[in-house]
Amino acid sequence: MRTRFGWVGLALLAMMVSPAVPAQARAADPGQTFYVDAASGDDAASGQSPDTAWRSLDRAGQVRLGPGDRLLFRAGQRWAGRLTVQGAGAPGRPAFVGSYGTGPKPVIDGQGRVDAAVRISDVHDFTVDGLEVTNYSADTSLYRSGVNLFAKDAGRLENVTLRNLNIHDVNGQGGHSVAAAGLLISIRGNTTPTYFHNLVVERNEISKIGSYGLIMWSTWSRRSGMTSLYPVETGIPDSEVVTWTPSTGVRIRDNHVHDVTGGGITPMHTAGAVIERNRVERAVRGRTKTTGGNVGIWWQGNDDIVVQHNEVSHTGFNGPGSDGHGFDADADNNRSLVQYNYSHDNDGGFFLAVSFPAAPTKDTVVRYNVSRNDGYEGLAASTSTTGTHFLNNTLYITDRAVEVKPPYSGAGTYHFERAVRLYNNAADVVVRNNVFVNLAGAGFDNKNGIIYDHNLYWGTAQPPTGNDHAAVVADPKLSAPGQENPASYRPLDGSPAFDAGVSVPAEHDYAGTPIPDGAPDLGAFQRKVTPGQVSGTLVPKGHLERLADRDPATAWRSVPKPRLPGVVELTYPVARAFRTVTLSAAHAASRAITDVEVLTHDGGRWVSRASAEPVWKTDDDTVEQQVITLPETVTATRVRLVVKAAGSPIQINEIALGVPAASEPYRPGPTAVASTTFPTSPTNSVDALVDGDPSSPWASVSTGVTFPGEFVVDYGKDRQIAAVTLHTAWAKGQGVTDVSLDTWDGTRWVTQAAHHLTGWQELSAKVETSTITLPSPVTTRKIRLTVHDANLQWGNIALYEIVAS
Repeated sequence: MRTRFGWVGLALLAMMVSPAVPAQARAADPGQTFYVDAASGDDAASGQSPDTAWRSLDRAGQVRLGPGDRLLFRAGQRWAGRLTVQGAGAPGRPAFVGSYGTGPKPVIDGQGRVDAAVRISDVHDFTVDGLEVTNYSADTSLYRSGVNLFAKDAGRLENVTLRNLNIHDVNGQGGHSVAAAGLLISIRGNTTPTYFHNLVVERNEISKIGSYGLIMWSTWSRRSGMTSLYPVETGIPDSEVVTWTPSTGVRIRDNHVHDVTGGGITPMHTAGAVIERNRVERAVRGRTKTTGGNVGIWWQGNDDIVVQHNEVSHTGFNGPGSDGHGFDADADNNRSLVQYNYSHDNDGGFFLAVSFPAAPTKDTVVRYNVSRNDGYEGLAASTSTTGTHFLNNTLYITDRAVEVKPPYSGAGTYHFERAVRLYNNAADVVVRNNVFVNLAGAGFDNKNGIIYDHNLYWGTAQPPTGNDHAAVVADPKLSAPGQENPASYRPLDGSPAFDAGVSVPAEHDYAGTPIPDGAPDLGAFQRKVTPGQVSGTLVPKGHLERLADRDPATAWRSVPKPRLPGVVELTYPVARAFRTVTLSAAHAASRAITDVEVLTHDGGRWVSRASAEPVWKTDDDTVEQQVITLPETVTATRVRLVVKAAGSPIQINEIALGVPAASEPYRPGPTAVASTTFPTSPTNSVDALVDGDPSSPWASVSTGVTFPGEFVVDYGKDRQIAAVTLHTAWAKGQGVTDVSLDTWDGTRWVTQAAHHLTGWQELSAKVETSTITLPSPVTTRKIRLTVHDANLQWGNIALYEIVAS
């Protein structure tokens, strides 16, 4: 009803008493919805209701969607040809392509007549959700894609999501080309820097693809030696490859990729991408190309990528040098983090880092992963890679043979060769806190300054090890080794893996269990250890728990001018082994501890372990750390810090116990000297027979080998020997076959075994063993092996290791 103000007056009154409403707070324009019906639609209709739907892909592709607009295809129907998607939404109001009605996903079928069945060009604030896409033809002369998200000279493209797509049966030449995939994300151009920001690719199924499953790349990728972009495959000239401009905020997650002839998932040219919770099965399978190979998940040209919580299995292999691994940090990557993944039954191995001199891959961390029944090799680092660290992984290695059948170029039978392999000039490799259950008896490369530090080795009667600072050679007591569930590789109570590691940078294990203070467990699983309880005499006593919450960002602060000396005590329900105490503090130069004594309780009294006077440098919000190193590793449930001097008020952000890691390769002193009467090949050394590495060979020259000949091992001092084990690979071609064993009694040789027949079984890279058992243990300084006969398929004989036990 009208009042005396009238309509105009009411409006004026509203203006006077109501606050101004910002434009962004007003009700958003819902946008328009367009419908497409393959059965009853009409391209001449408005398309703006189910009853006035359009009919064809051509008509649907003419609309340029705006903020809040929706293009919907009727569920359960099929369209032939190409869908072109264009337009852009706005922040918070994405444009949308999807379906309406009930029934199966609408199908876009390219019928092999188009390079991509769905082409999405230069979009931002855009979601494509719930389509089925195929692009199959009997013509296999061309590579094709299912969906192509494409951009060219378009600048920053934000907030694009590709979700719930079923992309399948996209065939091609039967190998792989980076220009084709089930889902291809490609950026081109060289005039306007172009990249995606907050790109999400999630919950898609991609299968039966005649190239890659999912691949992403950009011509904005030139740096270091990366000056081209697979020009033979893409047709892109090098002049179009320009300054590296990575896509950011990329999330590729919860996708299922299977049965593809190329790689499964391959992100390139990103910064800070996260590749997580994906399942990749049977990549590099069904190939009609007989050369080359690929990897389940691999990446190139990225910085700070995180690859985590993925499962990759049954990747195909085409012989050495053709990849076939579950995971691969390829060329031009910096600071990749590979964690919490499950790799199994991949014929080429678990993990490979590889690059080339002009575009090296640096600082790759591979931690807390589980590998089961992967083939050929476990952990590998190759050309021009530096700083590859393998930390707390569990590898269950079987002796399965991978058979590559003709006509593939790598045809042959391949046993598991190396648990850890270094190719060419791979440098700064660290292998630390891992568990190797090595049923294949595969070797460990000891070269290029590799560091082996606190690993567990098991699987054979005399498991090979790396040159390890603190090898644990014992049964890890896994819960159900050989089973498919990754939890089967968790150690049981009493495992020698418990508390046997050194400190590594990680918050939790494969299963999410926090990494405790002190020595962590070996392998991918950490047993649960309740955090330490903090008490003390310093006041206030509130918030003391922050000192052991493993978060240096939180802090405890004392009252001004605290009474000193004061005590901070850490009490653990399970004894912790440690050698370092790390103090963390912000505003350290004015507030941190400057004089402290570390003590442990031995059950009856407090024992002083170390004193320190830390010198702090910063006096701002930066959290600085100082490490107090004890003379030796100690184990205790109670640790006390007596604070004798400090700033005012005292601030401590964190107190952490640790075990320092080795920083140099282990170089044991000579424990034995080997010699031989056989002429040695110029490329080998007789020292290899006693270097502790059954994978490093000694070999004779390949002509003029005659019998008998001798090997003598001098241990420098008396030792008890009950058996001598010979290690050889390719044994049916080059192994000794008839050998006698003598021991030295101080004046003469005494025969212990005459004409022992080795009985080799393999003509492969697998290292076999043959053990000569003495009638009874003998104390001796030297042993002599007299070789009466050997296999001379290539003219030489070879022996990899002589191990007395």
